[in-house]
Amino acid sequence: MRIRAAVLSLLAAVMTAAWPRPAGAAGTTSANFLKIPVASIPSGMGEAYTAMVGPDSILYNPAGLGLLSYSSFSGSHNQYLIGLKQEYLAIAWRFPFGTAGAAYSSLSSGDIDAYDENDMPIGKTSTSHTMLALSFAQSWPHFKRDAGKLDPMLITPAWTKVEPVRDYRPKVYRVAVGGTVKRIGEELAGESAASVAFDGGATLILPHHFHVGASALNLGGSRKFVSQSSPLPSSLRFGVAKDFHTVNDIIIFTVASDLVKYRDEPYNSSTGLQMDIMKMFQLRLGYKTRKDSGSRVCGGFGMNFDRLSDSGSLMRGVRVDYAYLDYGTLGTTHRLGVQFIW
Repeated sequence: MRIRAAVLSLLAAVMTAAWPRPAGAAGTTSANFLKIPVASIPSGMGEAYTAMVGPDSILYNPAGLGLLSYSSFSGSHNQYLIGLKQEYLAIAWRFPFGTAGAAYSSLSSGDIDAYDENDMPIGKTSTSHTMLALSFAQSWPHFKRDAGKLDPMLITPAWTKVEPVRDYRPKVYRVAVGGTVKRIGEELAGESAASVAFDGGATLILPHHFHVGASALNLGGSRKFVSQSSPLPSSLRFGVAKDFHTVNDIIIFTVASDLVKYRDEPYNSSTGLQMDIMKMFQLRLGYKTRKDSGSRVCGGFGMNFDRLSDSGSLMRGVRVDYAYLDYGTLGTTHRLGVQFIW
């Protein structure tokens, strides 16, 4: 059984050459679906998220989870190219001894027509790519009495129902470290492969809401598919982030920039801008220097609904976010996401 060549070629293109290639081939890695941005907020900022703090930190730098003082959930749906669908769920649960996180991401093709060697239809086949991650992170110094409150040293989030810490504490620095273990699985036309990978990262918080982050992602051995092995798309990331406030915090600008090195690509950078208006509406713009099949500019917007919630509600914050990415002749993609905090 074989899948029509044209369909395979397009799948390979939109998934950044996700199909395995011979071991040792220059510039080749496996499980390249991991390079496809999935979370709505980072996607709208060009994935400049290494130094940011939120539940989506589990994808870019697990140390960011350790700076969360509340528990949160993030989920996104990506209507990708030629019928591909991408789903993402993440949860970060704050404990006195640190933050535990979990994430699941999948990319699936649905049914694809299959043909034999004589180009005769013989039924349907499909592809599936999954990632399951478990993380743990902690920050220092941390204060148990601050659980559930906003740390005044961090970039100000849009939430309005979370009380900021107002009493005195050391304001010199914060440092956080975190790690993740992943299971990465792929199924292609009846064949399957799985591998284990590891992430690690650190984040430093300096006065005046200045964040510095660094991480190493997808470290591990090769993924063997049938008789061929290819390394995972490991990467090194370094990022900075800072916010700027207008009078009475009517508008808060957050600027973030990342330098990224994939093992099979040259260095590239990404820069993101978020404009938060009255802690209710957010506009985002991102730019990536990484050579891709489409536009290097992306964007998105979001809305925070926590002002509409009751003060005694279990959920202290609810938001919806959208991101738009253009892949040129392949088409456009749309990511719709939600976040909850409690």
